[in-house]
Amino acid sequence: MKKILIISLLLISSPLFSGHHASGEMSNAEIVKKAYATFGSGDIDGWKKLHASDLKFTIFGDLPQSGVHYGTDAVIKNVFDVIAIHWPAFNLKNMNIDSVGDTVYVLNHMTADGLDTYALHMFTLEDGKIKSFTAFDDTDSMRSSMID
Repeated sequence: MKKILIISLLLISSPLFSGHHASGEMSNAEIVKKAYATFGSGDIDGWKKLHASDLKFTIFGDLPQSGVHYGTDAVIKNVFDVIAIHWPAFNLKNMNIDSVGDTVYVLNHMTADGLDTYALHMFTLEDGKIKSFTAFDDTDSMRSSMID
């Protein structure tokens, strides 16, 4: 009877503790939130530390920053620097963050001079680092508000 009780307790309690991390470890959603915070504050070194060395960063569409970029330095040069030129006062506000396994989905309110829209971003994490990023942005609104 004791064995049945112990097994039952283990089966009942395991879903309650699954997905929790050891003390001091951030969840995948917390890592993604920190990536947005470091991006927003301009802490490039902090942002880099949250990403895998072989980061794959994908932006769909036909905008100056569109394409698949590999590594943090390529993202900074080909995405972040480009956004600063074409969308002054660019800002992302997280509206909702959901995690499913190693994937984190973020609905953002995206604003800049002449831009007010929403975007969905998808992150995949591995070993506590962001391994890939895919942006599902409102490219029509971005293109129409873009400064040349």
